[in-house]
Amino acid sequence: MLGDGKLGHYRLEELLGQGGMGQVWLAYDTRMGRDVALKVLPAELADDADYRQRFEREARLAAKLRGPHVVPIHNFGELDGRLFIDMELVDGVDLGQVLHDRGPLPVPMAVDIVRQLAQALDVAHDAGLVHRDIKPSNTLLLPNGFVYLIDFGLARGAGQTALTSTGAAVGTWGYMAPERFSGEGGIPSDVYSLACVLYECLTVRRPFGDSAPAQQMLAHMTSPPPRASGQNSAVPAGLDEVIVRGLAKDPARRFDTAGELAASALAAIQESTAPRAVFAPPRDPVPASAQPSFPPAQPSYPPAQPSSSPRSYAVPGAYSAPQPYPEPPPPAARPYGAPLQAAMGRAESQPRPTGYAPSAPQYDYVHPSVPPGAAAPLRYPMPPQPATHQPGHSEQPWGYAPMAPGRPKPVNHLGRMLWWVLLGVCTVFFGFLSMVCVFGLFVGDQSIATRVAINVFFHVPTAGFVWLVRREVRKHQGR
Repeated sequence: MLGDGKLGHYRLEELLGQGGMGQVWLAYDTRMGRDVALKVLPAELADDADYRQRFEREARLAAKLRGPHVVPIHNFGELDGRLFIDMELVDGVDLGQVLHDRGPLPVPMAVDIVRQLAQALDVAHDAGLVHRDIKPSNTLLLPNGFVYLIDFGLARGAGQTALTSTGAAVGTWGYMAPERFSGEGGIPSDVYSLACVLYECLTVRRPFGDSAPAQQMLAHMTSPPPRASGQNSAVPAGLDEVIVRGLAKDPARRFDTAGELAASALAAIQESTAPRAVFAPPRDPVPASAQPSFPPAQPSYPPAQPSSSPRSYAVPGAYSAPQPYPEPPPPAARPYGAPLQAAMGRAESQPRPTGYAPSAPQYDYVHPSVPPGAAAPLRYPMPPQPATHQPGHSEQPWGYAPMAPGRPKPVNHLGRMLWWVLLGVCTVFFGFLSMVCVFGLFVGDQSIATRVAINVFFHVPTAGFVWLVRREVRKHQGR
């Protein structure tokens, strides 16, 4: 406890946890009247300029973050010679304790925790921050399953260097990406640590063990990524591939963002639980001797009776096969002149339209020199007769549609020309006045209301004349 258990206007009530960057207290803010989580730098590190600088940077960077899975920062600064951060008090338990008590988590629950952590990381990465210490003990799990990512004490801006006086890498050995051991790191390093957390949620083991730091560092840099299905048979093969890609040694081969890793993990478990079609094995064919035999079906109606007509329907409702049409008899001998008459003549009984000139000869007539009753008279085509005009019909050849009755209306070209000239002059005149009125809006001496009224007075006729010109142009195009 700090002296009498107070730090400025905060009353320290219970030590919730501590780490390399300080202590977290359950404190009561006497000014605001609320319980908070107060992070305080230890007394032995208060005078260390390196730790002090990193602590101040944590407060500034964490205060910029806004996201549902990031613990809000209320206040930060210095009180009684101690640096502090006032954070919202979250009533949850860290993921490391949950794994210790329960063992491996169900696959959907583990993927959901990683999905929420990925959302918090994407918010930090979009703000230009890298967490650098993602692990189960920095993950708070609420009773309803909601997850918070805490402890940005090792966070740094992208492109900044680690502020350590000895040049040592800062973080937790079991979750550090290979490039972190050489002092580098960025967004791919956080993706690597998130894949380590996913592996531990499924197996309750760290990917490369928890042996001595030197052995862990060598395993991170040289050993192939392990498969979670080797420790937990419930892990699908697709989720194994997601973890292996997240633990790739080369940062370029990992997922681009934490959200992409979480989305791939969710897709892997959805694919593994999707229903699949079950195909029955083919059955052996049944031998012909074992197949049942049935007598041929007998028709319930009498057979169709032959008929003398080309097509017969002897039985009502029963269709008989169509019979071929009989061949026509051979042509009989015809007198001379009959083929010409059959080819060119036309029966008198067929109606003929009146008022149309025939396009071909329709009648035969006997030459006057042939006496009546002579055998096989020579018949010649009748010359075309002039058509008589009938009301409502035009003198068009056969096959053309008749024109509408009535005579066409004469066109007054002079009146149309004068209308076009008048319309054009009025349109140009009022258009010029409208342009002048628009110019007068800015340089006129009258009030603004007067200038607007003048503009409306001239713009309306101008619009009307423009509309008339457009209508006349369309009518002209139609003609």
